[in-house]
Amino acid sequence: METGDQQDTTKLTTINSSRRSRNGSTSNDSFKGRIRRASMSLKTMVLRERRGSESAADSEMRPKTSHSHSPWHKLRQAASFRHPRTSYGSHGTLETIYSPLQAEFPSLPVPGNGLEPPIIPWHTGAAAKAAAALQNESLGHVRHYQELVSLAESQNDRESGIGITFTTSTSHVNGLQDEGPPIIRKDFVAELPSELAVQILSHLDAAQLATASKVSRFWHGMVQDQHVWRQSFLREKTNTYATSLPVQPGTSSGVPSIRPENDWQKIYRARQELDKRWKLGKQARAVFLYGHTDSVYCQQFDENKIITGSRDKTIRIWDMHTLQCRLIIGPPRAINDTSILFDQAGQPVHYALCPDDQQINPSVPVMVSFPIHHSASILCLQYDDDILVTGSSDSSCIIYSVRSGYRPVRRLKFHTAAVLDLAFDDKHIVTCSKDCSICVWDRATGALIKQLNGHTGPVNAVQLRGNTLVSCSGDFTVKLWNIESGRVIRELAGHTKGLACSQFSEDGRFVASAGSDKVIRIWDANTGECLREIQAHQSLVRSLHIDSISGRLISGSYDTDIKVFDMETGQQHLDFPGWHASWVLSAKCDYRRIVSTGQDAKILIMDFGADVPDIRMLESDRKPEVGCEIRNAGFI
Repeated sequence: METGDQQDTTKLTTINSSRRSRNGSTSNDSFKGRIRRASMSLKTMVLRERRGSESAADSEMRPKTSHSHSPWHKLRQAASFRHPRTSYGSHGTLETIYSPLQAEFPSLPVPGNGLEPPIIPWHTGAAAKAAAALQNESLGHVRHYQELVSLAESQNDRESGIGITFTTSTSHVNGLQDEGPPIIRKDFVAELPSELAVQILSHLDAAQLATASKVSRFWHGMVQDQHVWRQSFLREKTNTYATSLPVQPGTSSGVPSIRPENDWQKIYRARQELDKRWKLGKQARAVFLYGHTDSVYCQQFDENKIITGSRDKTIRIWDMHTLQCRLIIGPPRAINDTSILFDQAGQPVHYALCPDDQQINPSVPVMVSFPIHHSASILCLQYDDDILVTGSSDSSCIIYSVRSGYRPVRRLKFHTAAVLDLAFDDKHIVTCSKDCSICVWDRATGALIKQLNGHTGPVNAVQLRGNTLVSCSGDFTVKLWNIESGRVIRELAGHTKGLACSQFSEDGRFVASAGSDKVIRIWDANTGECLREIQAHQSLVRSLHIDSISGRLISGSYDTDIKVFDMETGQQHLDFPGWHASWVLSAKCDYRRIVSTGQDAKILIMDFGADVPDIRMLESDRKPEVGCEIRNAGFI
């Protein structure tokens, strides 16, 4: 009962008792009943008036617990040291909101608006009611804080603590609205088994590993694990542009064999520095090898040696590490000439020359002549671990055994003109000639399998990928052949002049071709579409080489320039103009070097790995020195 009702009832009771004292008990009882009925009528009128005012207030605000905003309740909360608990990790009460007037309560949920909570109909599920109650509780804290601030501002006497800002409540409310679940901070490297932690860290690159090593001493120790650096290196440095498989360790491609003694952190750093130098095109050490007496038409190299063929009718084998010439193979007339070893002053003619004209590493190679030999210029060559095959202007090819010290095994003779290029795989040897034909030979027996005719000009280049053969000719065309059927699969037309060179990517997807029109074209081998047309040089493009691992395309031209292009974009990355004094006849690269030869009889080595710390760690298993092979063959 409200205070006003209590006062009215007290007054009526006093009057009734005074009248009862004057009148009798019977009249008093009758009068008492009348007074009681009047009191109840008066109370009913007061309650109706108040209920009407509450209904008017409810039309402006959502239904809520009526006593939560009474003046007494506000005052009690402001003076209390107890704070309502939040719903995060506490015992906050979830209350369902019901309308005081059942008839006016909506049958469908009403979403919340601003600080107003949603209305959940009485007949909906408990989960919805609980969610609404949770929101209502959070918004109740916000309203409570705002009311306290308003009360403080209106009653602030600027002397007592009443006007102090409610900072605790602010952070409490902001936490309800902005903060998410607490962040769990765990040192997983320390918590997990070391094998699993190492496996996780191995997914970081070098920069990330350097950062991780600074977290703590324990992390620093884990980062030093060789497995971490090995896995990171193999993941990042074995991807390729156009090969069927990632780079395999120990294949002379800048990924060393996996050995227990490897320091993979140093290996990673060496490879990073090497890749940086390739990208910038700087710090490549240039060295010229002297010894040939005429144009050097062809060459091939690996981590240990370079083999070159020249117009002087000789084949020379050079040590890549010492830069010394180890062996000369040629006809008797060339071998018996002492000028092949010494100049008129008696000084060795084989040496390396630095850009500052300093001669280093002079050598006197072993000379040998075999009954089977070439009598004219060496125009082309290719080797692997077992055989070396050379082609000559004398229209023949010779197969040598590498393992027996480059002793000749047999001669291949069918062409009627100079053998301009050759290629082989495990099964076939393919040669092309100035006689406009292509010959396919059995590698094991040297027997001629078939002759391919289709070009109308000299066939200047061939290359083999599986059962597919690519050839280019002076007749302006590039042809793809099926080596089993001997038929042309596709003809790539677009060049406007004769072609001098063509190359297959290792996976057989791309073909690059160039020639007298000074343009390099990159083709899709499967569709025959010309993907890119590169205006490359100022004169005939004599040599092309695709590095299928890095995606670099190396070109050499009669304009004396050597250039490096990106196969993917066709953009030029590097240019080495004028390093040769005359035509560039051959230019190739591996993961570390560019090697080129020219009409000036010089061999140019551009070594991007020179002076890189621990660069030798990138090499595959060390093979016997070139000199050891020659010594084992009985030449020394």
